[in-house]
Amino acid sequence: MLYGASYYAEYQPVRRVEEDLRLMVEAGFTVIRLGESTWASYEPEEGEISFEALAEVVDRAYELGLAVVLGTPSYAVPPWLSRRYPEVMATTAGGSTLPYGARQNLDFTNPVYRRHVERIVRAMAERFGAHPGVIAWQVDNEIGVHELAGPALVDRFRQWVLDHVGTVEEINARWGLDYWSHRLTTIDDLWAPVGNTNPGYALEWGRFQESLTVEFVSWQRDLLRSILPEGVPVVHDVVAGDSLAATGPRAISEALDHTATNIYFPMQDALALPDPDPSLTQGLGPWWLLDRTASTMAWRADTAYSLRGPRGSSFWVTEAQAGTIGEHATNAPPYPGQLKLVAHSLLARGADLLAYWHWHTLHYGAETYWQGVLGHDLEPGRIFAEVSDIGAELRRLEPVVAGLVPDADVAVLASRDSLRALQFLPPLQIPGTDRPDPHSYHRILMRCYDAALGAGAQVRIVHPDSDWSGQSVLVVPALYIADDALLERLVAHARSGAHVIVTFRTGYADEWSRVRATRAPGVLREAVGASYQEFTTLTRPVPLSGGHPVTDESSTGEGWADVLTTEGAEVVAGYEHPFLERAAAITSNEVGAGRMTWVGTLPDAGTMTRLIGWALAERDVTPAAAVWQDVPESVRVSSATTPAGSTLWFVANHSWEGVEVAAPDLAGRSVTDAVTGRGLGGSLTLAAWESRVLVSAPGSP
Repeated sequence: MLYGASYYAEYQPVRRVEEDLRLMVEAGFTVIRLGESTWASYEPEEGEISFEALAEVVDRAYELGLAVVLGTPSYAVPPWLSRRYPEVMATTAGGSTLPYGARQNLDFTNPVYRRHVERIVRAMAERFGAHPGVIAWQVDNEIGVHELAGPALVDRFRQWVLDHVGTVEEINARWGLDYWSHRLTTIDDLWAPVGNTNPGYALEWGRFQESLTVEFVSWQRDLLRSILPEGVPVVHDVVAGDSLAATGPRAISEALDHTATNIYFPMQDALALPDPDPSLTQGLGPWWLLDRTASTMAWRADTAYSLRGPRGSSFWVTEAQAGTIGEHATNAPPYPGQLKLVAHSLLARGADLLAYWHWHTLHYGAETYWQGVLGHDLEPGRIFAEVSDIGAELRRLEPVVAGLVPDADVAVLASRDSLRALQFLPPLQIPGTDRPDPHSYHRILMRCYDAALGAGAQVRIVHPDSDWSGQSVLVVPALYIADDALLERLVAHARSGAHVIVTFRTGYADEWSRVRATRAPGVLREAVGASYQEFTTLTRPVPLSGGHPVTDESSTGEGWADVLTTEGAEVVAGYEHPFLERAAAITSNEVGAGRMTWVGTLPDAGTMTRLIGWALAERDVTPAAAVWQDVPESVRVSSATTPAGSTLWFVANHSWEGVEVAAPDLAGRSVTDAVTGRGLGGSLTLAAWESRVLVSAPGSP
């Protein structure tokens, strides 16, 4: 694993390149990330470009053995560009033009902006393209913050819709534009997004916005490739997880040479297991982070692994926190040991580069309190010491972990189209209110993901066009947007021997966000063995009944209820409610050699965990980590397989309490510490927040 941090010598209150680079080497760094944030330093006036200060860092880093990932500075522009060419500023979907003073506030489709970007990128590539210390290039940074909607782009969208749909009449039919008299006579009648209320329009507008981000980073990729030596990789760092609204994370990863992602999540007690009361973790992360549990980290990494290739591939973490994240009123540096726990978790899930954002904490600017490896005093402290310990360990681990593939017991299907559609038409309410929750899809997906982890399984995130073969348990959260072929694929996967679990809202609309005019769940009805015509909001949890092992006296359904009528399926759970008692809440049906289970409500976490545990047992799938028996509830075990066939075990204690974990029974095969080479013996003792990497020989479970 490459290991390092972002570094901005320009931001330091004093010039101290030699001291900073010396400390980085001392910390065990092997790579630094430079350049993407400081265009004005390179071109203070139009056409006056100099990279001498940057070259000092690149040259000295190379001399000290530090590789460089160099970023193109297109996402944050110098003031003169906005002042002289105001047309480069973005007009958003809300109809307003963004002012200067932030970042990612440009219309990256604007030809004037592109001309200036090309000049600075070309000059940078010509200056550093052949430099032996520059091992990769990053284009732009976290693209997709704003939806772009200037007049020229609305015109482009009109043509985009025609190209994708075919004719104006077909647009009218697919979007149902007879409603509210929105029927188009010509494509010029298609309105700007600021006034839109049509779901089909919203879905296609989101797809269009994603295409713009992919087109822009691909344009920079091609520009660089025309100058760089052959084989130098080009990446773009997407925001991990659901990513930004206008970003096309999968298409960007596929278009470039490697997945790169920026992963942030709360630490301190937010990393504890079992999950603490949410009221205790709410203040540990900035407002823009949705989740505050230990699974957040794992989900973001598993999603990153899924972005490139039909089965996923390794990825770079171009940004991760070394200390507290961002907000001056939210200060939560990691507890001792948590940085290594995070590094191990990311490594276990396929990360092959880990870079902190950033080296030194800023003394000014919007991110003054986003803590780096060094604090405001620029002196090595506790964080530096822990980061250095990780660096030393990674050097020893490198020959063991190179090329690992994360194990996977359960696949969870993530649909970006469904995410977008259910932001427009949320099925759930914000808890405690009567307002629709735009994060409904995320809530449903994370309930499924958390439950898989709770069942002791590791998760492979898959997508509608992924390769699911070999996944005996496939969980499908709220696949609202799906064409018939995708739904038939789910059925075929079950018929071939898998247990496919689908939740409410799956298959309700087609690929144009048009509700199917058949009894739900439409294409899935026969395979599910149940149907429904009604559904209802649940304003409070409703107890779930039934003698199935999935339910117990604490089982509830939350937020939503399909009023299911069975048509051959087994009832796994019913509702204890006077209106809903005639209906099933969860059903399961044998399909060919497999099974389809329909989840008509949002079960509580425990019930969802038991449901996935039952599916694993029912398909005779033993999670890889199950060989570690009687594991304390504060401990999470992850595993991966090396190219040589060895099993790597990542065992982490998410607690302040020290624990002892019994060694696994591997039929006589030994388990050794991957760092020290010592045998495990009969048990493993873990201190507070301690994480260990172990290895068992080929042939071990």
